[in-house]
Amino acid sequence: MKPKTKLHLEVWNLHQKLSNPKEHEPFVISKHEFYYTTHYKNLICLECNHSWKPSQVWHEEVLGVKCPSCNQKLKKISTENGGMVSRFITYSVVKVVDRFQVTRYFSCWKHMSKNKIPRYGFHSLFEEWKDWDKNKSVIVGRTKGWTGDGFNSTEYEIRYINNSGWHGNPYAAFSSDYNCPRAEFLPRFQKYGLTKYKHDCDYRILLDRIEHSPKIETLLKSRQKELLEFALYKDSRHNTYWDSIKIVIRNNYKIKDAGIWYDYLDLLRYFKKDLHNAVYVCPKNLKKEHDRWMKKKREIIRLQEIENERLSVIRRQQKLEKAIVDYVERWQKFFDLEFKKGNISISVLKSIEEFKEEGDELKHCVYTNEYYLKEKSLILSAKVDGKRAETIELKLPELKIEQSRGLKNEATKHHEEIIKLVENNLEKIRKIVIKTKPRGKSKSAA
Repeated sequence: MKPKTKLHLEVWNLHQKLSNPKEHEPFVISKHEFYYTTHYKNLICLECNHSWKPSQVWHEEVLGVKCPSCNQKLKKISTENGGMVSRFITYSVVKVVDRFQVTRYFSCWKHMSKNKIPRYGFHSLFEEWKDWDKNKSVIVGRTKGWTGDGFNSTEYEIRYINNSGWHGNPYAAFSSDYNCPRAEFLPRFQKYGLTKYKHDCDYRILLDRIEHSPKIETLLKSRQKELLEFALYKDSRHNTYWDSIKIVIRNNYKIKDAGIWYDYLDLLRYFKKDLHNAVYVCPKNLKKEHDRWMKKKREIIRLQEIENERLSVIRRQQKLEKAIVDYVERWQKFFDLEFKKGNISISVLKSIEEFKEEGDELKHCVYTNEYYLKEKSLILSAKVDGKRAETIELKLPELKIEQSRGLKNEATKHHEEIIKLVENNLEKIRKIVIKTKPRGKSKSAA
């Protein structure tokens, strides 16, 4: 949008005077990874285009690949039909312009193909101009989209954002892969010594957090790079385990994998170990100790699952035994019912074992879905020439046929005859229902 406010006009005029920071291009190019591709049984370096055949096939997978010509360590990449393949990284240039802390974002594309030297393309993305005294920001840049490096090829302009979190500001979550050297900071940030400590944390995110969190400042100045990046980009477990982190710093213990270390502390807490003890908090072999405690916890969980399954079996058996008794008590008055016509006979299922046989033979869910627990459904089995054909569910006291299902829930060729036979004998079922229906108390008894 066009600059509308006084702040927008001021930022836009200052932005027009900025030039592309080409002095950082060699540094950015050096941060790209090196790749190789394959052609039949040959390996081709996409840096110098040297082609060679590996001495052992397993070298490629186990030892990695190093180009015999340019001596670069290479990563594998696939090219389709010998065509071009591209990779990009993002980087930031941090400057002070007038009273603004300015963070400029760029992407560097690396285009590679066989028989050609890699080509590099630089693309400007957006800028954040922040007035820290008034806590106001202005975004100047391209539209945030989902193509390429995440930004559409629109012209630079003032971008409207609101302050309703990440959704209101799509640029807020963006972070660069690398910070260019010789970053400049406002006087208010000089006390942090930001350029003294080696890290790849996005300065824009770091400045926002370090102003409000002394713990972030401590992680930066103690050179705990992994813990710092984890705190900025992943989760806030540094707050939970801050006492343990202070022990790490005091013992000059360097954490190389913050995720594994936090998971390890979670395990120690599970086993109620002392998280203020350097013996536990600063293990000589973090991965070994993590795996050891994980193995112990896994065994405990396994035993718990076995015990839970044992108790579950007992509960299921108790439930089944109760269901057997209840089913007989509820429906035994119908057990003598049997309707016949020709080769078709219909009778009530008399036990839960018969439900299982019915379900297994007809391959439907009368047993697995526990129809025997339904207090208002009388379940009957229709047989043709003595073989199970369909299972009928009759709703009581309405005497309504809910369903009649054959093999795999399909109706048989005798379906209509079975339904008609049940309907013709509903009166017999009605008499039993009325006969066994509990009588209400008489007025004299009351």
